[in-house]
Amino acid sequence: MTRRGTSPAPPSDSEWSELEHSLVTSWRLDALAVQADRLQQRGDPRGELMALDLNPTPEDRGWRHRRHELLTTWLGEPLAARAGHLVQHGFIHALRDDRFHPPGLLDGPLGTFVRRYTVRGDEQALARLASRPRPWLVQLTFMPGGPAVRVSDTVRDALIAATPHLQELHLLGARPPFDAFPHPAVRRVSLGQQNLPAERNTLIVPEGVEVLGCPHAEGRRGPWVENSELELALEAVHEQHDCGRLQESHGEYFAEVGSLPALLARLRSAGLVTMDGPLVRLTTAGRVLRNLEPLRAPRLSSAQLDFGRWILWAGARRRTGEHDEVFIDTLRSHIPWLEQCLAHVPLDKSVQDTLVSYRRFLIDTLIPADEHEVRAFDSPGALAEAVETLLELEDLDLEFLHEANPLANEALLGLEAALDSTLAPSQALFHLVWGR
Repeated sequence: MTRRGTSPAPPSDSEWSELEHSLVTSWRLDALAVQADRLQQRGDPRGELMALDLNPTPEDRGWRHRRHELLTTWLGEPLAARAGHLVQHGFIHALRDDRFHPPGLLDGPLGTFVRRYTVRGDEQALARLASRPRPWLVQLTFMPGGPAVRVSDTVRDALIAATPHLQELHLLGARPPFDAFPHPAVRRVSLGQQNLPAERNTLIVPEGVEVLGCPHAEGRRGPWVENSELELALEAVHEQHDCGRLQESHGEYFAEVGSLPALLARLRSAGLVTMDGPLVRLTTAGRVLRNLEPLRAPRLSSAQLDFGRWILWAGARRRTGEHDEVFIDTLRSHIPWLEQCLAHVPLDKSVQDTLVSYRRFLIDTLIPADEHEVRAFDSPGALAEAVETLLELEDLDLEFLHEANPLANEALLGLEAALDSTLAPSQALFHLVWGR
């Protein structure tokens, strides 16, 4: 049996069996069952975990208890508790670098078994991915942190070596971060540009690789999602909770958006589905979006205030005591936008409660304060998650609000930038200035 909290060294490509290669290129439950038997014969806890996930019985306490035991044996107790709900059939089918996926998973035992990965950032983000073998990674989505992000040939070559079975690459920035990507296994590349004829392709790839444009990709959190794909995914989850059977029966319909697991990870970050190991279910917000239940907007206390020319700012207080100021919005726009979100956007109660508290903080705490006084919101982590949920919903182009104010993107991005500091020792601070 593998040592607690560790993984066996991944086999080299020459050591991979025909069965393992088939599981990389396609998803078949019968092949997975055979692999589960083989791993159990070797004493690898992943084998029994696969077998349990192939026949999930979540209402059975014995099934849940045994599953947690196996996860703990494989990963260790802390990681099993933090990430066990993301593990399906011994893999993480789609990992995203966001607030809804525990940090550090790439560096632990689960990092070997990630099949799809979505990351924002710079060269360092890809260098981290390339720091160890990722033999099961078949799809990578990279969103550069800015138009000037470039990746050196050294990091690119390390990435290619670490991902021998990578099949799809999505680059969502305005410009590819490298000039060439000579990966021998990649068969499809999506670039954040539209209508790319071969003679104008700005990324050199091996002959035979399909290169596509990603419409409206810049700044997105994944490839463009058509409304029909979103509706099909939510309908399928409503009818079938078993992720393995869901992928086997519906996976082929989601090639344009990358894959069904990648879309489900985005829907989870948008608060529309929840993951429970091999099971996926609609949240209350997802059921509202599917018209399975009505939207229950929270009651708001009245705010008969003259917001005048008050402008909201937020800043991260660094160890030096300095503030990095971030413009949010005028209160005249920001508070009505919050109220529109609460009235029209399908959000789970935890997100609604956070936004209600944030609105109350603005009205009851900041407005009476002196112009030069700065105050901290008491739930910055919850607010950061709420903001990320709203950004994900906007990214899916769900038209909940008036076209003139589609989830107030600029204000959301400002809040996101300020709240990132909650990962540091000092949380974000808010204050108002009198503007024009």
